[in-house]
Amino acid sequence: MFLSFLQVTELECQSTQTPVIKSQKTELNQTIEDELTSEIYLCNSSGIKTHLKTVNNSVSPPQETELRSRVLEEQLAGAEQRLQENQEEQENFRKSLRTLLELLDGKIFELTELRDTLARLIEEAS
Repeated sequence: MFLSFLQVTELECQSTQTPVIKSQKTELNQTIEDELTSEIYLCNSSGIKTHLKTVNNSVSPPQETELRSRVLEEQLAGAEQRLQENQEEQENFRKSLRTLLELLDGKIFELTELRDTLARLIEEAS
């Protein structure tokens, strides 16, 4: 391609351009234009090929997909187990709170009875 460009330049530099030279110049210009068009097309095509290779490489092979699937399933199983354990802990905590509440209710009842008894004793003493 560079040689063709030099040839065009040499032809342009000649002072007397005969019809044959003009014809050769036109042919060389057309050849250069055709070669540049072809190279641009190839560059664009190779760019597309590179893009397709990149996309193809980002798609994981079946074995890698299966491995990732197994890992995700194990993570899901672990998360489900932790959820189950947390729910059991919450239920045990609620049971403990209910027991404490019942105990407090009993103590409040006993204190109320004690207060009433003391109030009666004070009234009787007066």
